Amino acid sequence: MYTNVMNSHQYMKTAVSATIFSFFLALLLSSCGDSANTLDEKPFEEQAISAKEKIKRALNTDYLAKIGFSEDEQTFLQEVYQLRNNEPFWMNDSTSTSLGIKMKKVFIQAEVLGVPAKRHTYPKTQNFVQDELANTMRFAQIVNDLKKGVIDFESKKKKPVSTVPATDVPTLISFDETIDLRPQFLKYSVQDSNYTVLGKGLIHMMDTYPMDTSTFKVRSIKIDTAESIKLATKALISKGYLQSDSDTAAMFAALKEFQIQNGLKPDGVIGKYTSKALNESTVHRRDRIILAMDKIRSHEAFPEKYIRINIPEYKLRFYINDSLKSDHNIVVGKDENQTPELTSKLNRIVAYPYWNVPYSISSKEILPAAKVNSGYFERHNYKIYRDGEIVDPLSVEWKKIRQNAFPFRVVQDPGRTNSLGIIKFNFPNTHSVYFHDTPSKSLFSADVRAYSHGCMRTQNPVDLATRILERDVRGRKVNDVMIPDSLDSIMARGENYTIPLLDPIPVYIEYVTVARVGDQMVTHIDIYGRDEEYLKIMRE
Repeated sequence: MYTNVMNSHQYMKTAVSATIFSFFLALLLSSCGDSANTLDEKPFEEQAISAKEKIKRALNTDYLAKIGFSEDEQTFLQEVYQLRNNEPFWMNDSTSTSLGIKMKKVFIQAEVLGVPAKRHTYPKTQNFVQDELANTMRFAQIVNDLKKGVIDFESKKKKPVSTVPATDVPTLISFDETIDLRPQFLKYSVQDSNYTVLGKGLIHMMDTYPMDTSTFKVRSIKIDTAESIKLATKALISKGYLQSDSDTAAMFAALKEFQIQNGLKPDGVIGKYTSKALNESTVHRRDRIILAMDKIRSHEAFPEKYIRINIPEYKLRFYINDSLKSDHNIVVGKDENQTPELTSKLNRIVAYPYWNVPYSISSKEILPAAKVNSGYFERHNYKIYRDGEIVDPLSVEWKKIRQNAFPFRVVQDPGRTNSLGIIKFNFPNTHSVYFHDTPSKSLFSADVRAYSHGCMRTQNPVDLATRILERDVRGRKVNDVMIPDSLDSIMARGENYTIPLLDPIPVYIEYVTVARVGDQMVTHIDIYGRDEEYLKIMRE
């Protein structure tokens, strides 16, 4: 029996030992198994596999959807990388390349490239593989905007976000990372010197000045000198043009610099338009630059020969083969008589024109003068007609004529005192506007020149006509009338004479509030407030 007890005890001891051994063996195997599973379950982005293999796994539809890519974007990315056999653009096996890191920083603040803020929001990426995909997608979308524009100006709607063709992406991505990447994006847009200056100017502005959203209520110095200077100083500090501890001399120096950048006379005077510019936030000004860039890249290609008029810049320019042949200051319409935007063709130049006075002017401006003195007509070389018959102004009882029932057509005879001056440029349009000479030359020296009834008064118009006719085909008959070779011979007569152009010139009357002056960017006053409609669309 003792032996049986001993055997039983030995059996139990052996069994316990076996159980303990089995437990530790299982624990050991379990630990080994956990280690293997942990390795297998490590995110593929962190695994020691090639960059190409990581891209291949990342192009899984579920993975792309988790990052936030739409179905169209998923298809696009899969196509792009299939073309490259999954070769990445912005990463290597273990991290983002320096180019990839720099590019992500650019895309996070994409408005510096000339596209609206928040149009291309960078996704919340978690690692360098996701950055690779996000960089490629943002590149394709932003470059498409730079090529085609953001706003459809005809329908007045923002274009949907789209991409360049997937097949183009591998050849389009080309950067020198030893220099600033941002100006290199200008090569993807319209190759226009004005656009290039604006693009570089936008970068400089955003690097130099804080993107301040503050607006101000600076008033003209004529209203309250002390308060105007105080608020102007506050605005210049907020915009980054002035240090808070600067003295009065520094304030006026900063004000003059600000005026230059806003197309205003640098006189250090807080006038009507300087105060308006100071009241605008820097972000609003930035957005006007982006809008101006979008207008340029959305414009149809210019022909070989054309005339371009930019209303807020008060400029008329004549180009041939992208070469500027003539540059003229102009006066445009007042706010109540705004100069329209239009496209037409210059087809006639009129020497010593008659002026058929518009009804709105004859009834509202000439009639009150006639009621005071009927000799007003003779003094200004006006003739009046009724039913095609000439009428003697002295025979009319002007005090009985009502403004809303003015029965006469008023015509001013040709001459140097004619309101159209000695030369006029005609192009067909529904607004009955044209550009012309003027006997009032003083306004051409003003910085803001919105004083006309809608037509465009032009400085040195005879020079412009000479350059146009030099490049037209002269010495030929038009409707059996010989066209003289020399404008001088026509002007010397001092008589009304119409010169038809044998090669009509396209005329573009536009409204772009940011323009190039030499190699500098200048933001002009939005004189008619037309930018606001498009800025609202751009921010949607």
